[in-house]
Amino acid sequence: MADRHRSDRRASIMETASRLFADRSYDALSMDEIAAAADVAKGLIYYYFGSKRGLFLAVIENAAGHLNALAEEFGDLSPLERLTRSLDAFLCWADTHRAAFQTITSGGVGVDAEVAALHRRVRGGLLAALSHGLTGRATPSPALRIALEGWLSFVEGATASWLAERDMPRAAVRDLAIRVLGGVLKALDPPGRSDR
Repeated sequence: MADRHRSDRRASIMETASRLFADRSYDALSMDEIAAAADVAKGLIYYYFGSKRGLFLAVIENAAGHLNALAEEFGDLSPLERLTRSLDAFLCWADTHRAAFQTITSGGVGVDAEVAALHRRVRGGLLAALSHGLTGRATPSPALRIALEGWLSFVEGATASWLAERDMPRAAVRDLAIRVLGGVLKALDPPGRSDR
């Protein structure tokens, strides 16, 4: 029972921190504010996570786990339906985990080795899911890998722009990403040749 109570307290702190980090930058949020919002002593956060950075990385890791799960959630649908639902879920996830999204896709890359490794892991999972949906194989050909990596970079950039400006509906961003992928895949297969 004590283990479950500890697990519940840790999860509650994580949930509160996720909500706070979604609206505030890492530097702007203090441990005192997190502790007050979670209704716990600051020392308890240090006990579970070691530091503010430890808490933030745990929040990012948790959010990334949810993102990777999205890639596998719609496996029984057609490739287009799977892509549509996965993009919807990704955009919703990015909207509700803004700090995690920004850190995973840009903020920590090249600066924080742990976040960079997390980004590679998340991208690898998405790439494998896309490749499997398109070809039936989790490992894409070199040409398809390069094309999909470029498209994933487009999706990350488009999502960041959408989150910053909010001047298009989420469905319009999703549909744009699908059209761009169609163009990428068309460019990948010139007449008379297929590297896919």
